Amino acid sequence: MADIRRVELVRVGNSREWDEWDAVPGETLGSVVGADAAAIAGLVAGLPDGESMRCFSPAYALKAHGAEGVLVEIAFCFRCHNALVVVPGGGRPGLVAFEPDSPAGRALLARFKAVDRTTPTPA
Repeated sequence: MADIRRVELVRVGNSREWDEWDAVPGETLGSVVGADAAAIAGLVAGLPDGESMRCFSPAYALKAHGAEGVLVEIAFCFRCHNALVVVPGGGRPGLVAFEPDSPAGRALLARFKAVDRTTPTPA
């Protein structure tokens, strides 16, 4: 977590063929640094495990940047409780189940929605 210097909040574009992503496609909604970036990283670290479901149609993602560039990208599907973790140069992306109704999950979704100025996207 200490290596994260900036976090981009992203609205995911095409979620098809996510298992072949080498980067999460989408539009950057906002970017935070310092304490705000650390707070978002803390929310992600605080997400409890959840039960995986099937749809994986992520609405939002984050890109965590360090001094040398992108450290990790994570796309979140708050409906099926899955997060796709993409590590640059790290091979195939992997799904991790999380609990979106946890306090950390609700707070993370609220952060995304706060910067998303478009018509609400189902999360």
